[in-house]
Amino acid sequence: MNVLALDIGGSKLIAALLVVDDSRFEIISETHRLLAADCRQEQLLTLIDHAVSELGNITFERVGVTIPGLADPHNGIWVYACFSGIRDFPIAQILSKQYGNKPIAIENDVNACALAEKKFGKCRDLNDFLWITVSNGIGGGLVLDGKVYSGHFGAAAEIGHFGVMDFVDGCQPPIQCGCGHFGCLEAEAAGPGIAKRYAWRFREQQKLNPTLSASVVPSYTAQQVAELARNGDTIALSVMETTGMLLGKAASYAVNLLNLEAVLFGGGVAQSFDLLLPSLEKSFRSRLFRNANPSVKLEQTGLGYCAGLAGAAALTLF
Repeated sequence: MNVLALDIGGSKLIAALLVVDDSRFEIISETHRLLAADCRQEQLLTLIDHAVSELGNITFERVGVTIPGLADPHNGIWVYACFSGIRDFPIAQILSKQYGNKPIAIENDVNACALAEKKFGKCRDLNDFLWITVSNGIGGGLVLDGKVYSGHFGAAAEIGHFGVMDFVDGCQPPIQCGCGHFGCLEAEAAGPGIAKRYAWRFREQQKLNPTLSASVVPSYTAQQVAELARNGDTIALSVMETTGMLLGKAASYAVNLLNLEAVLFGGGVAQSFDLLLPSLEKSFRSRLFRNANPSVKLEQTGLGYCAGLAGAAALTLF
C-alpha cells in the first residue's frame, strides 16, 4: 500500500511517500521543511501543500499524520501544542478534502513512534514499553499489553511534564516550561534546555575565570553542544551528563509505576545517545525498584531519524 506520511515536529515538517505492509516500510521519496516556533495553522497547511507537491506526481491510498502535542485521533483534531499555540485544529478533515477524501489517520507523534517500534522496530516481541522522544520537546508513547495506551483524556505518558528540577541555592534555576510550570523534564532536557544550560554554565565559568570575563556567551544548539562534548569541552560534557541524569530520573519513575520491559529513546537529541547513556543508566538504576523490575532495557530506537515517518505509516494500518 502506498502511503503519504506527514511527520510534523516542533521545528520541521517531513513529507514522504512510503510503501507499507504489516511488517515493513520503505521510504520511496521525502522532502523536508523548517517550521518556525510560532507557525500557525494556515502557514502549516501551505507548507504541507508545497512539500507534497515537491514529492512529484505521486499516488497514495491513505495519509498518516504525526503531530506534536495533544491529539484526538478519533475526531482527527490537533487539540493543543504548547510551543506554537495551535489549538482545536481539525487537520484530518482539512487534509482529507485536500487529497480527494482519502482516509486520514492522525496521532500524537510519540504515540505513533511507539506504535512503529512495535510494528517495525526493536519491540516487536515486547508488550509493555515506553518510547521517549527527546528533541525540541520531550514526549512519551506508552504501549501496554501490546497496544498504545492513550489514557482517559488521550494524553497518557506526557513524561516531558514530570517535575525533575527544584530551586536549590547556588544551582541553575529551574527553567519555565511551555506548560507554565518550572523544572519540567521538557524544559530542562530537551534541545532548548540543553542550550540554555550551556549558556548558564558558561556565564558561571566567566565569574570564576578572568580570561573568560570578556567573552561573548555562546548561543549553541543542542547538536552543537553534543559536538563540543565529543571534542572534550568540559562545560558541554557536564551539560550532557546532567541531561542524561534527568532523563534517567524520569524514566525510573515511569518504570516503577508501570513495571515495563523497556524504555526506548528517539528524537534529535537522542542521536547523541552514547553521550547520554552513562549518566542516564546510572540515574535510572539508582532510583529503580530492582526487585520488581529485574531486567528493564534502556535502548536507542531502532528506527533512527525515520521513526516519525514510520509512525505515520503505522497509523494507516489500523
